[in-house]
Amino acid sequence: MAKKLDVKKPPTQTAGVSGFDAFEAKPDEEFERVDWRKLINLPSFEMFVYEQSGQRAGESASAWVRSRRAMISDATLYEQYELWHKSKGLWLNETPMGKLISEG
Repeated sequence: MAKKLDVKKPPTQTAGVSGFDAFEAKPDEEFERVDWRKLINLPSFEMFVYEQSGQRAGESASAWVRSRRAMISDATLYEQYELWHKSKGLWLNETPMGKLISEG
């Protein structure tokens, strides 16, 4: 009978579930993780697109957003939206990504 070799087993693999984190970009990932499809459906972003693009109500923002992202970059488009959101002052209890700001 052949001698058995000592073989170290690989660590156990586990699968888990984490919360949805596509809205909040990590500092090292910049704007790569912005879920533009979700952002396009936020009322504040819809208003931003409407005002910036001159589109009529009911038109799809997706094509305009794709074009702007390609022209000026994700980071620049998001920064423009973020400044617009802050200056509008209509969503004081929300971040530009639609996340509620907790009080105190």
